[in-house]
Amino acid sequence: MKPSEWLSIRVVAPPPAWDAIAAVLMDSGCAGVELRDQPYGVVAYLPQSEQERLPAIEAQLRRLPEYNLPPIHKFEVQPVTEQNWHTAWRRYFRSRRFGRRIRVQPSWSRYKPSPDEVLIQLDPGLAFGTGGHATTALCLELLEKYLQPGMRVADVGTGTGILAIAAAKLGAREVLAVDNDELAVKVAQGNIERNGVAERVRAQVGDGFNALEGVFDLIVCNIISGFLVASAPQAPLRLKTGGVYLISGTSGRNWRGSVRRAIESAGLQLEETRKRRTWVAAVFRKS
Repeated sequence: MKPSEWLSIRVVAPPPAWDAIAAVLMDSGCAGVELRDQPYGVVAYLPQSEQERLPAIEAQLRRLPEYNLPPIHKFEVQPVTEQNWHTAWRRYFRSRRFGRRIRVQPSWSRYKPSPDEVLIQLDPGLAFGTGGHATTALCLELLEKYLQPGMRVADVGTGTGILAIAAAKLGAREVLAVDNDELAVKVAQGNIERNGVAERVRAQVGDGFNALEGVFDLIVCNIISGFLVASAPQAPLRLKTGGVYLISGTSGRNWRGSVRRAIESAGLQLEETRKRRTWVAAVFRKS
């Protein structure tokens, strides 16, 4: 689909509500859900052909206080044009360094990385994940720490493919990148080819852990809390003994209330947590 065939939805609300807002938008058929600190809130894209869903989406979001979540402040919808789509990404997506040596930058950037940097070039399209949000940034930092050369890796909910590409460039021998959004997989595949890692990274449409085959040394999953809780029992089944499960996409309240408990109850042991503002990333290991 072309940018002109999409509607942009921006929901302004306090960060504790972002997980729930993202879940509502994705469950309503939106793509490219992005949690943005600037502009403040949650941004997503809905096909023009599905615009009759908008009143129901807004009504559902207005009910968040019934679930002890902060109310939304704004619900804004506008058509996406070629011009405002590309302008928005060029405004908010800059070359950035993560951890000790990962450099993420847009395909149009003129920045020349230093020889010691691991360069990832992205064209985000309508898919989540440029490294700008805390959840993706935390995942990149933890991947750099825990990924060992030769690992078999799965990236569940790959979005732009940024984490799968990072895994390959850090030395993974094989990476399976899965997303249930066909558009995201198309974007990811383009980025995989752009970064020269197509021989080791395979992107495919699939339903989360159900799309994985065999076992992995490391699984990274940067998705909202509801998915992390619901899929927790599946994670150990797809990990080798000693394998690492790296998760993010959860805020502090959901982390404490359900995510950590669900994953530990599935048999994985918490090894490390990192927090940035309200967002949490964690590493679990299969003993």
